[in-house]
Amino acid sequence: MEKEQTKNQQENQKKSQKLQWHPAFCSALRLELLEDAANLEFTDEFQLTEKPLQIDCTVVKVKKDCKIKNEIGKIFRKHNIFEYKSPKDELNIDTFYKAVAYACLYKVLPNHVDEIPAEEITITLIRDRKPVKLMQELEKSGYECKKETAGIYYVYGVMFPVQIIASSELDTEMHVQLKALTNQLNETVMRQYLLEVSAFAEREKNLADIVLQVIVNSNMEKVREWKGSERIMCEALRVLMADELNEERVEGQREGRIEGQREGRIEGRREGQIRAYASLVQDGIIPVETGAEKAGMSVDDFTKEMKQAGYVIPVV
Repeated sequence: MEKEQTKNQQENQKKSQKLQWHPAFCSALRLELLEDAANLEFTDEFQLTEKPLQIDCTVVKVKKDCKIKNEIGKIFRKHNIFEYKSPKDELNIDTFYKAVAYACLYKVLPNHVDEIPAEEITITLIRDRKPVKLMQELEKSGYECKKETAGIYYVYGVMFPVQIIASSELDTEMHVQLKALTNQLNETVMRQYLLEVSAFAEREKNLADIVLQVIVNSNMEKVREWKGSERIMCEALRVLMADELNEERVEGQREGRIEGQREGRIEGRREGQIRAYASLVQDGIIPVETGAEKAGMSVDDFTKEMKQAGYVIPVV
């Protein structure tokens, strides 16, 4: 039993290490600044040089003088550089100077001299926990770190305006997209995140799906323990996967029309539903019991269908 638990823990750890935190962050940032999206242009992994050297994300104001409503964008100028660290990565003094160096390279990148003035560039460093050691080292180096608002700290004395964001300290209702991007998720934040996601339009749901996959997989043990979480997660994922479910149903209907049989249409829709829920079970997002219930099947029949379709049933 202990060996099996150790094996499961090792598998979960390997899975966590493979999680794509940076794409999830870029998606979360877009959702965070959704209200100001019309005035912003986003670029993920902005390439600075011919060799691999890239900024995690840049946000450019379409109109230089427009005001950003989100408090994270209060510091914004024309060009805004983001350096993100996942929960397992350290935000240290070298990260700070690397971001400053990136800003300098970004400034001189265009062909014309001073095409991007230094005063139009800002830097944002972000991770889930407050980088206390970094801020102490900055203070020792003569910079001033001052709290602007919950989770947002300005660094004064740098050649560019700099802010450090500790997403775990951000206000949940105002910044749930970034606050949920952690491996220390609590149930309140998760429920708030799902509540907000359920109201998104199709494009935003695609972004939220990237974030959701990372936060669920990095907090799998806690999600399974939360009372009623299976129902909540399944309902939220059904909202996110509405298009996929519909596509499966349409494919089933198409197969049925080709065969010219009503039974074919029904069977096609059933297979589409089973495949959709089977994929959620395989990814460990919902338990097999919930998948079977949603598919209207017994657990034995559902697992049998999963195996026949080539899906893997996670070992709990």
